[in-house]
Parts: sequence; C-alpha cells; structure tokens
Amino acid sequence: MSAVITVHRLGDHLVNFYLVDTGPALVLVDAGLPRHWDALRTALRDLGRPVTDIAAVLVTHGHPDHTGVAERVRAASGAEVWVHESDAPILTEPRRLNELWTPERSLLGYAARRPSGLRAPLHLVRGGALRVPAVRSVRTFGSDQQLDLPGAPLAVHTPGHTHGSSSYLFPEASIAFTGDALVTHDSVAGRVGPCVICRAFTQDSQAALASLEKIAEHELTTVLPGHGEPWTDGLTQAARQAVAGGIR
Repeated sequence: MSAVITVHRLGDHLVNFYLVDTGPALVLVDAGLPRHWDALRTALRDLGRPVTDIAAVLVTHGHPDHTGVAERVRAASGAEVWVHESDAPILTEPRRLNELWTPERSLLGYAARRPSGLRAPLHLVRGGALRVPAVRSVRTFGSDQQLDLPGAPLAVHTPGHTHGSSSYLFPEASIAFTGDALVTHDSVAGRVGPCVICRAFTQDSQAALASLEKIAEHELTTVLPGHGEPWTDGLTQAARQAVAGGIR
C-alpha cells in the first residue's frame, strides 16, 4: 500500500517545485526562484501549516530556479537543505555558478533557430535568478542514499544536467521527483514530453542519458519534473522515451 503523501505543485508556468505533505512534517523538493516565496507562504497558509513544519529542502541541483527560496526557508524553519556534494558549492557560493557549471553548447545557436526559446531564460532573470541568496548550511550525500527524513526519500545521483544533479524517489508513494534530469518540457528546444534538456543547459549529455538508463530501473508511477507537466505512465517509460529521443 502506498504511503499517504500529498504533493502540492508550486512555481509558475515554466518552473516547478513541490511541497510534500507527509503528515507530521513537510518536505520541499526544490526551491523555485526568489520571487516564489509568496507562493510558498500562500500554500502554507492554505494548508494551515507554519513554515516551521518544513523539515527539509531537497535540492535536485544547484541552478537558481531550483534554489531560490532555500536559504529563506532554512533561516525561517531550521530545515535541513540537502544536495549532492558536487553541487553544494553552487548553493553556498551561487555567484560561482558560471565557474562551476559549463553547458556543452551556447544558448545563442538555439536562439538563432528558435528565438521564442529565449523567453525561458528571461523569465528566470525576472524571477530573481541573478540574486539567489547563498545557503549558509547544507547537508550533502555522495552516492545513492536513503535519507532519514519524513517520507523516507531515496536520493539518487543522476548527473549530466549538472555534475551533482539528483532525483528524489519516494518508493512507498510511487513518486519520482526528477528535477532537470528528466523533464516534460524543454522550452528552449521546444520539446514536450519526457526528454533531456538541450545542450545549452546540460553539462554532460552522455552522463545525462546514462542517468536515465539508471533511474529507468525504478518502477514508480508518477514523475514530477522540474519543468513541464506531471507524467503518470511510469518512470521507466518516461526515462526510456527520453533516452530514445536523444538530446538536442
């Protein structure tokens, strides 16, 4: 029987993050953009829960549209902020992002072919992507690990998008939070459905595809990505479809 876990999708039309209600405590998976703080507060108010009920923030990777309110939540609630050790330096020193993460291709080539794809990066900038606060205290893992947290999430290292990109699986609830390791909308390349984000935002495409082969072994029902709509036909099928589609 699946665990009684309720997931609330937050963010906007381009960015997803999630508030996971395990009953006694809340877990935030990713942390949106800085401007999403009010949306999180509204969600908590509607649930009748104080911010101090958030026990942990599970960050899938260090990009600013996934870390925006992490420090604010940590400071307000005392929540542990978890991230793979390879991306921890981005959280603690976000101004070093361009030093620590280099995509395989320039965004300019994609913009030349599909100018509308620039709306997504501009949206992130308007949402505060250039002014994400440093997270002052982080917890890290170096390999796949079940975390001693509400809901018993399994942290699975899925590098490629970034070196520390990770997915968080809640096996008892049959839910996978894949961050940007597996998305259902790549707004820059104009792809909809399970896919790998284009090379303008991927650090190592071969590692990204290998990571999908890895998580395809987990037969969970629902995939909740960092970008795009939920996928309910299974993680295995989503991962295999993304591998078959390749990376652009």
